Amino acid sequence: MRMRLSGIIGFAFLAACSSSAPLVADGGSADHPTGTAGAATTGAAGGGGGGATGAAGAAGTTGAAGAAGSGSAGTSGTGGSMAFGGANGAAGAAGSPPLKRAVDMLFMIDDSSSMTPLQEKLVQGFPTIISALEALPGGMPSLHVGIVSSSMGAGRDANITGCPPGGDQGIFHVKPLGTTCSQASLAAGQNFLIDDGAGNANFTGTLSDMFSCIAPLGAHGCGFEHQLESVLRALGADGAVAPAQNTGFLRRDALLHVILLTNEDDCSAPPDSDLFDSTSMLVSDPLGPLQSFRCNEFGHLCGGTPPPRTPANPPVDLSGTCVSAEDGRLIRVADVVTALKVLKEDPSRVLVSVISGPPSPYIVNVAPSQVKGDPSMWPYVQHSCMASDGTYADPAVRLQQLVSAFGARGLFAGICDEFATTMQAVSKQLTGALPQ
Repeated sequence: MRMRLSGIIGFAFLAACSSSAPLVADGGSADHPTGTAGAATTGAAGGGGGGATGAAGAAGTTGAAGAAGSGSAGTSGTGGSMAFGGANGAAGAAGSPPLKRAVDMLFMIDDSSSMTPLQEKLVQGFPTIISALEALPGGMPSLHVGIVSSSMGAGRDANITGCPPGGDQGIFHVKPLGTTCSQASLAAGQNFLIDDGAGNANFTGTLSDMFSCIAPLGAHGCGFEHQLESVLRALGADGAVAPAQNTGFLRRDALLHVILLTNEDDCSAPPDSDLFDSTSMLVSDPLGPLQSFRCNEFGHLCGGTPPPRTPANPPVDLSGTCVSAEDGRLIRVADVVTALKVLKEDPSRVLVSVISGPPSPYIVNVAPSQVKGDPSMWPYVQHSCMASDGTYADPAVRLQQLVSAFGARGLFAGICDEFATTMQAVSKQLTGALPQ
């Protein structure tokens, strides 16, 4: 969702701007894109080869080697403490275990104010993935399915409506919110979906009905979306142990497929970031107005410079020139890539699918201020796509950069495109990576 002005233009609504009233990061139809710095760039290796006590695995690219593992060959130990990847060390000399017909699917679903119809499209398209898996020669593989939101707070500012400090903390969502909950229910104490492909599951009803029950997260989340940080937190790939509720989701011998559904670019910043300081309200203030453009200005470089807060002759077309700033104000995309890849001894076992707005066109325009009495014009980035049903998205520059870093294991699909075709592409990506 982007902060919206009205109609098509999206801005954060800052009415009357009383310092004592909570500020709203998202108003009606548009969104903002933040999280903990750096992901598990490299995990320390855990347990090594066979024997009653395996030798310690070799250290990862960054950080000290983990303690010697105990047990059978190939069991991963726990990595040492380090800036990135300490919580989930990769296994050592025993090497990668054989890839089983198993998939751990993590859905990051944007829950900001404009996402309800797009969440519904995902729910309607999910059976396409299941049908493709069931049609494999070996039938349905073993599945784990987890769902996280994009809400992780707004740095150290606690005054923005919908953005409490820490947000959802990367904890899997299992609350029954959809229309199919009368047809499917999750067993008590379970925090993600399990279907072993052999008729055993931790829920009643069909997998599609169960997904449809818990995937519609609603539209009341933080307007400054932390898509990438939420994924890292959920997997324990940000240097800290994953939430206790998510324990057991990741399997060493399974594919990891991360699927992101969002209509705005990532704005993940460290939890102590001042980027979302709500006392900065005007164009003349250090951070500019409290709106989505902040994430563009401090998260992108277009032709080597930030998109202009006060463009001389708007609109300004920056299409094809923008990349992630990678200066640390937002968490670096390169660190996220490394953090995800080191979750597996073989990085090709990590798939990333992003369904979002194309990075171009990227056009900076201006509109009247949302602060009463302020005569200045506020900058915004125009939507990069709009579907016939009125759903839209903004340029996902950082998310496209993430996908590109995964090569053939990455997929970027336009969120305004025909959704059935998009889900077929995601299904093909997944089935093509599984052993037949």
